[in-house]
Amino acid sequence: MKLFSKDDEAYLAWLAENPAGYVINVRAVHDTNYVVLHAAHCPHISRTLNPAGAFTSRSYRKICVSESDDLAAAARKLGRPDGSFSKRCQTCTPAA
Repeated sequence: MKLFSKDDEAYLAWLAENPAGYVINVRAVHDTNYVVLHAAHCPHISRTLNPAGAFTSRSYRKICVSESDDLAAAARKLGRPDGSFSKRCQTCTPAA
């Protein structure tokens, strides 16, 4: 599990190195009601056309996980006791 905050360059590098991974999008201010799961290839969290800072430097942080087995533990660390997500992206439909 890797947290990216205020580092779009490292985040985008992680995406390139882990195309089969998962990204949990969370607000910069802790909010257990907003813990959204995406596949690493999802255009919502990977489009490089977004302005600098759009991914991890403004209102959001990204938690990246390379293996689906680690997702429930990551969700629990984010304050979701049952290991669930508040939402799964309907665009990329992560299979985990």
